[in-house]
Amino acid sequence: MKIWVGSGAGAEVKFHLSDIPAPKPGPGELLIRVKAAGINRVDQFPTVSHFSHSPPAPAAIPGLEAAGEVVEAGPGVAGYRGGERVAAMVQGGCAEFVRFNAALAIPIPDGMSWAQAAALPVSYLTAHNALFALGQLPAGGRLLIHAVTSGVGLAALQLAGLHGAALIAGSSSSPEKLERLRGMGLHLALADPYNGFAERVLERTGEKGVDVVVDHIGGGLLNQTMSCTAVGGAIVNVGRLGGVKAEIDLNMHAARRIRLIGATFRTRSLDEHASVVRAFLADHGEGLADGSLAPLIDSVFPFDDLPAAMARSMNRGQLGKIVIERAS
Repeated sequence: MKIWVGSGAGAEVKFHLSDIPAPKPGPGELLIRVKAAGINRVDQFPTVSHFSHSPPAPAAIPGLEAAGEVVEAGPGVAGYRGGERVAAMVQGGCAEFVRFNAALAIPIPDGMSWAQAAALPVSYLTAHNALFALGQLPAGGRLLIHAVTSGVGLAALQLAGLHGAALIAGSSSSPEKLERLRGMGLHLALADPYNGFAERVLERTGEKGVDVVVDHIGGGLLNQTMSCTAVGGAIVNVGRLGGVKAEIDLNMHAARRIRLIGATFRTRSLDEHASVVRAFLADHGEGLADGSLAPLIDSVFPFDDLPAAMARSMNRGQLGKIVIERAS
């Protein structure tokens, strides 16, 4: 099968096409023919293993999410037939075939494009888990999304809107991207996440603050973020674009009784990961089927043009998911 193999890391990463034998599904696994794979910035580090419970990629193959047609089910897997459309978080999705545990499969409705299907797993499972299982956003609640123009941020914006959030505030360093999100349900655009966002959130909420923060920035913003989080509210750390270290004002943390929660799939067990998939499908399976929930796609590149897709991702100019897609 054709695969993309990465060498180096970060800005120096390089990719080349290679050929290896196609894998066979193990017990409990599905093998799919990949139709599309989502591109994430972490693909700049192709040698890193991201999910301890997933079968490892046979080489340094990028791609943490893929969509395609079921080719074969491994021993112990029932309920899947050849040609069925599914997507999942995977390791090594930028390949002709990929295998993963069947418990992680997201059924894809016929009306959804392969590009949209490949854009679902990472951003939407992360955002749904952060908003509801961890953050416990109430219906009619108030939300702040740091880096709202990121993949997880866009997913959180859509999901919170469908949940009936009364206020969705979002920060980004790009006023142009924020302007495009006003029509997608963003109520309060915060064009400079490093200057004055807390004051604007407090003013908009009558000094109450927001119930939940989905924080993709972290770093030195933590104390400002706590200052506009409601008493008893939650800050869910889903990313650290602004740095991995921060000083915490423990007096404010205690006084506001804020729940500071970390979220990652790297340390989740297979059962935990599968429960996130089930919860997402229970809440939004119908939305996927009727088209009321669909990922925003920035651009679609041919499978053979992965380097161009990665260059698009690394310059941070996109709004929505970048996808590589195989020809039918």
